[in-house]
Amino acid sequence: MDLIKRNLNPEMDNIIATDASYIPRLVKGNNFYLSAAISHKTKKIESWLLSDKNDSELVVNTIKKINKTNYILHSDHGTQYSSEKVQDLLKRLNCKTPMSRIRSSLDNKEIEYFFGCLKGEYLNHISTYKMSYNVINYHINWYNNERIQKTLNWKTPTSVGVKI
Repeated sequence: MDLIKRNLNPEMDNIIATDASYIPRLVKGNNFYLSAAISHKTKKIESWLLSDKNDSELVVNTIKKINKTNYILHSDHGTQYSSEKVQDLLKRLNCKTPMSRIRSSLDNKEIEYFFGCLKGEYLNHISTYKMSYNVINYHINWYNNERIQKTLNWKTPTSVGVKI
């Protein structure tokens, strides 16, 4: 059930969107999957992992890297998100787990926007895991610390999250 229904209060700091996205390689064979989690309020990437498998283990390890408890983790209806392993972890973290409507990427627009930027700006000529990891790591650091966003009043995600 989607508890959020696109009605996001920008002051709420406890909503995190997550998804896993296919990362193509130029070389035929195994491709990669990027699992990431983004704060709805600050637009900061809170956690990410790259893997050659899009499974519940990838999602569990991404969630474990989020430095919070008692939050709302919004995802799509992917089998890895509804798996017992992921749902058990979220219960232990006291997290609510709404899921977006089926075939409605706008319900999870923050993470979809991030993946669109990453793929459009950086992932055009990647052939190895190490190259993918390095490019994604660079992009996330840039996205969090240098990329200003209109929806954040022309601030970076990291600067929005800093309390003075």
